Amino acid sequence: MKPKKKAAKTKSKRPKMPKWFPVDDEMKELSAMLEKEVSDWPGVSKRPMFGYQGLYRDGAIFAALPRSRAMKSPRSLMFKFASMSSELLDSAKKDSRIDTISGVPGPGWFLFEMDDASAMQSALGWLGRAYEAAPK
Repeated sequence: MKPKKKAAKTKSKRPKMPKWFPVDDEMKELSAMLEKEVSDWPGVSKRPMFGYQGLYRDGAIFAALPRSRAMKSPRSLMFKFASMSSELLDSAKKDSRIDTISGVPGPGWFLFEMDDASAMQSALGWLGRAYEAAPK
């Protein structure tokens, strides 16, 4: 009787880790200004997370502002929609500074590119939309 051969181990492929970019002083300052503005909104709390400042509405995360590192580019921040209408997704797709990642209506993370200081009002507007969509 021949011994049974062991099944070859298959290596499971891990998802590729995102590339992190160091955040420059100007972006740190822009993030701090956004954080200061958003901190006054009702129910907002903050917690550090992986080089970001996580922003929560009544315990539900709705944004992450870079402190020491960022994804996609050194000038990107993230916001999350617990739910997103197709109209709002269409609006996000029309904004060249937004990476819609999933590209489908519903929940998901979005990256916003702070191309210059003048993007502050747009960033604040998107953070406000994400805040409003956060579960209460």
